[in-house]
Amino acid sequence: MLLTIIIPAYNEAQYLGTKLDQYLAEFKADTEFLIVPNGCTDETPIIAQSYAKRFPNVRVHVIAEAVGKAMAVRAGWERAQGEWVAFLDADGSTSAKEFQHIFSARRDADGVIASRWAPGAKVENRSALRKLASYVFAAVVKLLFWMPYRDTQCGAKIFRRELIQRILPFIRVRNIAFDVELLLLCRRAGASIVEYPTHWVDRSDSVIIGSPLKLIRSSLSMLWTLLTLRFRFLPFIAPRP
Repeated sequence: MLLTIIIPAYNEAQYLGTKLDQYLAEFKADTEFLIVPNGCTDETPIIAQSYAKRFPNVRVHVIAEAVGKAMAVRAGWERAQGEWVAFLDADGSTSAKEFQHIFSARRDADGVIASRWAPGAKVENRSALRKLASYVFAAVVKLLFWMPYRDTQCGAKIFRRELIQRILPFIRVRNIAFDVELLLLCRRAGASIVEYPTHWVDRSDSVIIGSPLKLIRSSLSMLWTLLTLRFRFLPFIAPRP
C-alpha cells in the first residue's frame, strides 16, 4: 500500500460523502482511506460505513467520545498501512486534485505540508477574522520556535509512515496545536519537510473550524499549548539560518 489518507471527522455528514466520491475517483487501489468519526451526533459514521461496505480500500474506526482532531489522527496513524500517511480535514477544503499535487511534491523528502501562506498559495472564502487569527498564530509560532514553515496549521499533511512511527511515542498535545508539536518532533528527528503552496477553500460553516467565538477560544488554548511546548523543547530550539 503506497498511501493511507486519514480523515478525522466530527459531525461532517454535510461534506463527507462528496469528499469521498471525489477522492475515490482520483486515488485508486494503492491508496487506503481511513475515516475516524469521533463523538458524532449526526450521520457521519453511517455515511463512512456505507463507503467501507462498497469500497475495499475504505476503512472506518469509530470513536464514541469526541476526542478531537489530534487524537483521531493519532488513532489513524496507529492503524495506517501505507508507506506514506496523510491526514486531511473532512470538509473538502483541499480538493482531490490539489492533494494529488501536494503528494507529488514530496519527492525525496520525509514529508510535505500544505501552506496557505507560502508564495503562490491561493485561499478562497476566508473571512478577515480567520485570516487575522491565522497570521497572528503563524507569527507567534515563528517567534517561539524559529521553524522555517509559514503555515503549520493547514489541514493537509503527508509523512513517511516510518517517520511517524518513530515520533509517535513522543506526541502529547491533544488540541489543534498538535501540528506544531508534530513539526517540532520531525525537526528534532532530522526529517526533511517540504512546504507546498496550496489552493485552499475555507469552509466557515464546518464544525471542525467552528464559529468565530470557538475560533477565539481555540486560539487561547493553542497559545497556552505553544508556551508549554516552548518550555518542553527549549534545549532543542535554536535560531537557524
